[in-house]
Amino acid sequence: MLGHNYMEPLVFGLSEKEEQGDSLGLSMYASKTEAPYLIFNGVPFMAETAKILNPSKTVLVADKTAGCSLADNYGAEDVKELKALYPGVPVMIYVNSYADAKAESDICCTSANAAHIAKMMPGDTIIFVPDILFAQNLEEELKDEKKVVYPGKDNTARGAICEVHEKFTLDDLLGIRESFEIPKGHPCRKLYAHWECRPNVLKEADFYGSTSQIMKDIAERVAANQLERAFVASECELTSNLAQEFPEVQFWTACSVRCSHMAQVSLGKIAKILEAIDQNADLGEYEITLSPEVIDKARTPIERMLEASV
Repeated sequence: MLGHNYMEPLVFGLSEKEEQGDSLGLSMYASKTEAPYLIFNGVPFMAETAKILNPSKTVLVADKTAGCSLADNYGAEDVKELKALYPGVPVMIYVNSYADAKAESDICCTSANAAHIAKMMPGDTIIFVPDILFAQNLEEELKDEKKVVYPGKDNTARGAICEVHEKFTLDDLLGIRESFEIPKGHPCRKLYAHWECRPNVLKEADFYGSTSQIMKDIAERVAANQLERAFVASECELTSNLAQEFPEVQFWTACSVRCSHMAQVSLGKIAKILEAIDQNADLGEYEITLSPEVIDKARTPIERMLEASV
């Protein structure tokens, strides 16, 4: 219990099994609370979203150095470069990005709603940043509806790739099918892949989608008694959590494929934030700060996404 006489901080936790875009939902929920402090037990780009939607609150993150290979390798100048190459083409940016890059974009998306958002955008061409592999998968998904422009597609612009999901190859999936006896088309044995994996990995998978979409499909199959064995081509902690939630399913996992950034986040670091608040100590080590200009500009693409997702 905190010692000072003020409203207790609101602590948000995002595990590896949760959709990165869930930070948007939590940020919206945070705007309804009177708690003066919002503490994110996640990576900084998630906490930035909370700050953008709750600019009057103090937003704190467990570890500022816990980055993201997508967000860390792509910024506002990279967005501007593509906009200059394709003037007038609307920019859709993945939520796994920092506020300065979002501020230069037209609309934001998560892996769960990217295809839906893209279809709703005006014109027959969109720019998608920063994830190159995700963009290639969207290009295939939307091939009869939209042209997708992205870093490296007929240009020399820089993009980014998820350092976790890029590790999965087609050979890996074919080996998994053989080793773990998950033949394609089996009614009760399934191979899942995340949107951020390579295109040929998605084509080989029995089901692909966002983290939340994968979890939903697994839950529905379990409820219908239609899943006995599964492999998920994603962060290994996701599979660990799924195995605990659905013990009746035999899950196989690539235990060496972990997000080193999310692994930096711990409850012990949250405890240090709470102690600092209780002692009226300097919170600079944890606080997310954004300029009013960036907040104003980055808020627009996020709000557009939320409106389009209704």
